[in-house]
Amino acid sequence: MKTFVLSLILSFFTTISFAQSNTSPDQATASNEVTIAELQLKPLKLPALNEIGGSPFLTTEFLAGSVQIEGGKIVTNVPVKFNIFSNVLIVQRDGDEMKLETFDLVSYDNTVSDGTVKHYMFKQGYPEIDKRPTTAIYQVLSYGPKLHFLKFLSQKIEEVQTLGDYGRRELATSQQYYTYVPGGEIKKIKPGKQAIVDALPAMSAKIEEIIKSKELNLKNESDLAALVDELNKG
Repeated sequence: MKTFVLSLILSFFTTISFAQSNTSPDQATASNEVTIAELQLKPLKLPALNEIGGSPFLTTEFLAGSVQIEGGKIVTNVPVKFNIFSNVLIVQRDGDEMKLETFDLVSYDNTVSDGTVKHYMFKQGYPEIDKRPTTAIYQVLSYGPKLHFLKFLSQKIEEVQTLGDYGRRELATSQQYYTYVPGGEIKKIKPGKQAIVDALPAMSAKIEEIIKSKELNLKNESDLAALVDELNKG
């Protein structure tokens, strides 16, 4: 009887130890790493923008990133690049450029000319808003158990006035900001204290406290991200 009970206890803890967890690519471990063959990739056909000024890509080159997919599986060292105009993440596999069809999180670092390293994270699967489907890809500026701070990047072609007798067409990039409560609502916001308080009334007291203690200016993106970081700690 003792042997039977001990066996049940060991089985219980073994099940717990192998339970899947929702980790970000930044928290990847060897135990959940898989190969690029696990990614859902599809042939890619992008619109021709040869005569349009500007670049549709967030970064000019492919950068090594981590991709988290269903079940917490992680694929590391994946060459990725984000196309703003088409709102797609492109993966380079065996020399071919493919569309990353579905994923949970994608992250990578980009070192700019002054040596500064900027971290990027992208996610899909958010509720529909502004006529966008759940497959729409957002840049995640802050990510935590209580709140996500998101940016949606988009581009459109605009006519630009020139000194000559002809016009020039260029890509114009814009961004919109959102907050998302995991398992709850996604809300569009504008930079500024009142907008974030209106979007998160249940957190208003904590927001006021953080703004004062950290001397944050919520009209800029970096301070908004810092605020959400602090809200996730509390």
